[in-house]
Amino acid sequence: MTLKNVIKYLPRIIAAIILLETLLFKFGIGGEAFLNESKSLFTNLTIAIFGHGDFEAFFRVGTGVLELVASILLLWPKHAGLGALLGVFLMMGAIISHIFFIGIIVGNDGGQLMVMALIVLMCCTKVLFDEKQQVLSYIGK
Repeated sequence: MTLKNVIKYLPRIIAAIILLETLLFKFGIGGEAFLNESKSLFTNLTIAIFGHGDFEAFFRVGTGVLELVASILLLWPKHAGLGALLGVFLMMGAIISHIFFIGIIVGNDGGQLMVMALIVLMCCTKVLFDEKQQVLSYIGK
């Protein structure tokens, strides 16, 4: 594999791995402790936005499904640009949520979630620029 290919594919892989890792929390795959941490975060978010936590499961699972789709698309060369576009929108939402609603440091994580969102945003932005013709062809259809 050439250096050019590594530079092209590494951001896709990094973003997909981070997005897939978060599914351990959002879907409770990693166990009850992971699920409870995610429920707490999304409850705080929905309380901040709506004044109650009734939409916690909808936001948590919905975000997880969209992140799963973005991960799959990022690793699928024919649709990597679309996955990157979805990833950019998801991470902008995550970053805005951290800044305005739930805080940069969540549950003594030292800002790890925020840093991971920034890394995914940077990686997806790189893929988006690499695949801009692919994305423009989707828009043009």
